[in-house]
Amino acid sequence: MDIELIIAAVVLALAAAYTDVRWGKIFNWMTVPFALLGLTLNTIAGGWGGLLMSLAGIGAGFALWLVSNFLGRILGGGDIKLLMAFGALLGPMFMLWTFVWGALIGGVIALAVSIRRGLLTKTLRRMGTSIYLRAAFAEPMEIADGAGAVRLPYAIALGAGALVTIAVRTWGG
Repeated sequence: MDIELIIAAVVLALAAAYTDVRWGKIFNWMTVPFALLGLTLNTIAGGWGGLLMSLAGIGAGFALWLVSNFLGRILGGGDIKLLMAFGALLGPMFMLWTFVWGALIGGVIALAVSIRRGLLTKTLRRMGTSIYLRAAFAEPMEIADGAGAVRLPYAIALGAGALVTIAVRTWGG
């Protein structure tokens, strides 16, 4: 991993987490330039191979968006575009590991928030109902259906997932 791309991914992770906490959004004016930066730097450094790697990272994010929509829009558009920008910067495997780590971290955060606010039982009941309706009656399911009033700025989890992925790839071998 090139240090410039790692720095760009860290800056993107921190900026996205901040805007998601502050305004409840991950803005296109933030994700698109980082995706273009990834495409440009990878093309300069790796030629066609670098370009294809960045495009594969964007494509993997797009595939995740399709799966998310099929399952009932479990990720927001900003979350997907953030993952696509990570993919453009550091490739499809980085994007997928960022998603995996982000999901694990997000689950821990959501569990902690639910316990702290005394909402765990109510939240699990709502999620169970939403999943049942999706499975039994093909009702569309929004992730917000199960969350109730608790909102988790998911860019925090995805940003942390990116940082963990960088650490594992850099120091873990």
